[in-house]
Amino acid sequence: MTEHEALIFEYTIVGPDPQLVDGREISTGIAADWAGTAHDLGREILNRWLTDPPAEHAEERVLAVEVTGTNGAYAAVDDPTPAEPSVHALEVAIETKLIADHAAEQAGKELVEAMRKANRGGLSKNRVADKAARVMSRPTALKALKG
Repeated sequence: MTEHEALIFEYTIVGPDPQLVDGREISTGIAADWAGTAHDLGREILNRWLTDPPAEHAEERVLAVEVTGTNGAYAAVDDPTPAEPSVHALEVAIETKLIADHAAEQAGKELVEAMRKANRGGLSKNRVADKAARVMSRPTALKALKG
């Protein structure tokens, strides 16, 4: 995700289904203006659905809310109760790690694309692998250039 992209969370309301281990999708939505964590958003949405569900879903039993951010954050929430400070700190740390992993994955994809572009531009595969040596092993770099 580049710096100018807005953070968007997508969420799924999940209800029970005896045929599906993870339940079934009741509804989905997007939150583009949420400044908190994915876990907090999940709790907020779950609380709203439990206290004042939309009329068309008033009879539905909600099990959980799954939240995914465009930054790589993810949370599955089944309790709307605000988290204790130590649990909240753990949730923040988990999301921070997920976000970092997502950023690393995106950076890896960008690196491979830049390596391929440099190779197509005339730099030999060996020189590309040498240049990428600080962040990628030579065998991995040469393999990435084959794709």
